Amino acid sequence: MSWLSGAAALVNAILGNIPMMNKKYVHDPKLVEQLQQFQKQNADILAKYNELIKRMEDQDIDSFEDLQRFDRKGAEVLIRLASQTAPLPMQGRNFGFFGLTSTGKSTIINKLIGKNLAEVGAGETTQEIQPYDGQGYRLYDIPGRNDDLSYFSMEYIAFWKALTARIIVITSTIKEMTKVFRLLDAIQLRYDIIVNKFDLVNLEEREKVKVQIKQEIINCKLQGVNHIWFISAENPRQFPDWINMIDYLTNK
Repeated sequence: MSWLSGAAALVNAILGNIPMMNKKYVHDPKLVEQLQQFQKQNADILAKYNELIKRMEDQDIDSFEDLQRFDRKGAEVLIRLASQTAPLPMQGRNFGFFGLTSTGKSTIINKLIGKNLAEVGAGETTQEIQPYDGQGYRLYDIPGRNDDLSYFSMEYIAFWKALTARIIVITSTIKEMTKVFRLLDAIQLRYDIIVNKFDLVNLEEREKVKVQIKQEIINCKLQGVNHIWFISAENPRQFPDWINMIDYLTNK
């Protein structure tokens, strides 16, 4: 998936124009009108984003860390563009779940909604950004194999800024999502971390793993962490952090 197709998939998801799990299409004329107006109002900044991404492609740069290392001016441009980017005009409470393949994002979403809507299984099951509606909120399942450059598009940054909460799902180490953490820190957006499949960690090792994750956050100098929840989406009642997470999301 190219950065351009990744951005297009995001826009389609927010507009409700991608196939849902029930194979139907959803069209929201009001939201379509809002996004069209958003794109029109931001035509100049969109062109600057495209110019920056082309520059990154030419240098084979696909992370903010590399952008800082090899093109400091480009990093400064990105931060400036992000600060000028308005959030997408999304209604209500919206939560985005980001994570690598098989971290359990879809299982978490199914448990939160109370229905098996998001496809789960071994390997990558989420091929496109999928929105799922709950009681008064919308959850977005973000593909684990999305092209890194798409994260630098105006659409993605506007999407991130519009989310009520950005939730990063990992299973064993912060390093799984370092690129995303670095970018969110750079554009000054806060986020929450879920350590899923915690039931697979041996009982005597669990406290050690908690300390390890928290130490990694310190070592990586992550700036935007709000909460860290250690959970098992397969067995939600096994760990109290599941209830803590729900309370937070419910009252967000």
